[in-house]
Amino acid sequence: MELGALICTPRAPRCSACPVAKHCVAYLQGRVLELPSLARRVRSTPRRFAAFVAQKRGRFLVRQRPAGVVNAHLWEFPNVELSPEDTDLKQAARRVLAARPKELEPLGIVKHSITRYRITLEAYRVVGDHADPVRTANGRWLDRNRLSQLTFTSAHRQILRRLGHK
Repeated sequence: MELGALICTPRAPRCSACPVAKHCVAYLQGRVLELPSLARRVRSTPRRFAAFVAQKRGRFLVRQRPAGVVNAHLWEFPNVELSPEDTDLKQAARRVLAARPKELEPLGIVKHSITRYRITLEAYRVVGDHADPVRTANGRWLDRNRLSQLTFTSAHRQILRRLGHK
């Protein structure tokens, strides 16, 4: 691993310090700067999400990601991917929470990357009417102690920290 990271680097290979130079095809053929022929990097794709932190009677609404998706089985706050045309955040919250909030208070923005995706996650605290704990589908209302026992995605763990969780 260190050989490729420290000695046989793509832009400045140090062949004189390489312990396997006598077996290297590129070195023996004088093609060190040509091989390997690396493909162009895939252009990154921006994606925008909104996460909604709903709290009721000391409990927070969270959900577990399903099997077969990125970050499967990890926990997160209800969220939705937004298109560039999505400007009505209350309507987006309604799609996820099954109720339109009275107000959304910004909690902050989390930026992170997964493979080729550059993700912007906008977090909002839900104020006012939101889903009844009994009727909330695909989610569970859990107290702070239980939240600290769950494994959250890295982005949603940052939201937890902003709420005062470790």
